Amino acid sequence: MISRKRIILNNSAENRIHGLLLIRKPSGITSHDVVHQVRRRLGIKEVGHAGTLDPLAQGLMVLLLGEATKVSSYILEKNKQYEVTLRLGVETDTLDITGQVLRETFDIKFKDDEVVQQALALQGDFNWEVPLFSATKVAGRRLYEHARSGQTEVLERPRKPMSFWKIEHLTGVSEKNSYQFRLNCSKGSFVRSWVQTLGVNLGCGAVMTDLTRTYSSPYQLQNAIDLNEVLSLASLKESKAFVSLANVLPEFKSIRVSGLSEALIRNGQISHELRRRLIIYYNPEVDNGIKVVSQRSDDLLALVGLEEGKGFVVRRIFCY
Repeated sequence: MISRKRIILNNSAENRIHGLLLIRKPSGITSHDVVHQVRRRLGIKEVGHAGTLDPLAQGLMVLLLGEATKVSSYILEKNKQYEVTLRLGVETDTLDITGQVLRETFDIKFKDDEVVQQALALQGDFNWEVPLFSATKVAGRRLYEHARSGQTEVLERPRKPMSFWKIEHLTGVSEKNSYQFRLNCSKGSFVRSWVQTLGVNLGCGAVMTDLTRTYSSPYQLQNAIDLNEVLSLASLKESKAFVSLANVLPEFKSIRVSGLSEALIRNGQISHELRRRLIIYYNPEVDNGIKVVSQRSDDLLALVGLEEGKGFVVRRIFCY
């Protein structure tokens, strides 16, 4: 077992870690807890994440280490996939099993095929109210803060676009009136809201009992590691759970630079040579940006994009 002291030394100023770390979050702790533990275990301060998971939820969390925190907005925009387990006949204030029970229905006589068909029909684009127990801010406070204070009588919850597709029924759930589905959704979609709507459509109510994030585009849960595995890694950079900064945003094209072009881009400037190459290489119909990489070190130096009225601009600079 490698010591914590060894890990901290490996993350000194001379050898800081920059990239993504795929973590398998356990149920029962917050996303903030995961970030705090990784900061403490690795001895580094620059740790963020690309998408919160509720305490009940488990599964893939994409952590951003060092300079990778600068790409959080790009990764947050990506689609997600979940496996959700729900129970019919129960409604709670949080829309999941951890909340206060508001209503129960005991006489449920749906056939499995009826429930599955209703679930499969719940695909497409929706404009739903965000859950009361969520981190969305209203009147300067998060909704869950309003809810816990009991001040919700005149509170108007915002509506939010949510999209769901490729819904699959998963077999093997033995609990009575419980079902499991795999579904894909857009950024910021609330799976709890999908479960609630399914319960409303069936007329008996439904509550989420388990949620696992299996995919956060383009990363898979199967490549993630448990929190307690972080310290035992002989080399974090050699783990399948680590994605170097140069390899993030694989959908972006890369241009390699050296000499004057490299020196200028490190200072936020685009050389004439690089601009000429960008004009040839960049396709405004499909490209959201270009990664500029050092020919000498393979380091990601900058993200460059095209903006109307400005031409090519440097969107992010990465400092090592």
